[in-house]
Amino acid sequence: MNIENLKCFILVAENLSFARAAEALYISQPAVTKQISTLERELGVSLFIRSTRHVELTQAGMSFYKDAKDLVQKSELAVSRVRKHNNHLDTLSIGLSSDILLFYLSPFLKKYHELYPEIQPQIQVYGYKVISNLFREDKLDAMFYYKENMTKMASIQFLELKKDHLSCVLPSGHPLSAGRIISLADLENDTIIACNPLNAPLSTAAFQQRILQQHPADRVLYCDTIEIAHCMIASGMGISILPDLLTLKSPDFRTVPYEDDTEISFGLFYHRQTANSALDKLLKIMTEL
Repeated sequence: MNIENLKCFILVAENLSFARAAEALYISQPAVTKQISTLERELGVSLFIRSTRHVELTQAGMSFYKDAKDLVQKSELAVSRVRKHNNHLDTLSIGLSSDILLFYLSPFLKKYHELYPEIQPQIQVYGYKVISNLFREDKLDAMFYYKENMTKMASIQFLELKKDHLSCVLPSGHPLSAGRIISLADLENDTIIACNPLNAPLSTAAFQQRILQQHPADRVLYCDTIEIAHCMIASGMGISILPDLLTLKSPDFRTVPYEDDTEISFGLFYHRQTANSALDKLLKIMTEL
């Protein structure tokens, strides 16, 4: 198995077409077929169901797709880092566990770019398990995350940026959306949308578990990501209780503080075992803004 096989597989999976994948790779369709066949032999499974007019992913193919994409992205990140180091350029790789945190990060990056336009941060957004593993493996210089989620390690430093609190996220027009604070009792007739505890960050899963123990099981829906939860809320399927930083600010939603006074420490994790002037510049901005 090699990266070229994986890139080929990803293109076929995303286009459901061997011909379009061949066009994107500037190779022949038989060459694409050969790469996929080689990959299937190595894995010992069929990744696609093929016919003369139809291509679709098998269950094994659907399962393999995300892992293949993660492997390719990690590989490209590693190559980029090595090349920049070889050119003696400062590098800064940042990890986020949710696309929503990009809105929080943007003011800091704006200031960073104004002061250091020669440095282009590499921002990676994955699920919290992938992003935390990349950080622990020293493949990221810094990671924006909740303190409660990271195992203490001597080589890892934490800079607290904010004490976050819980908010109730409701669809616009919900009867409770005009309130100033919401209690669990207020939600007894509502469906609560919760993140799958197997995928949710500890900072989200812990308080969700406390809440759901007091809420009727038949009025709970689970989803895999916070972004999916927002989609379900906007569709009128229910409400959700999330850390305020992870709530999307949009006309489709209304966020109201939740009565629980739990504080969640949010900030920047970084490695201190090696010198990195680009990281030092970011830390300075974080402490000043």
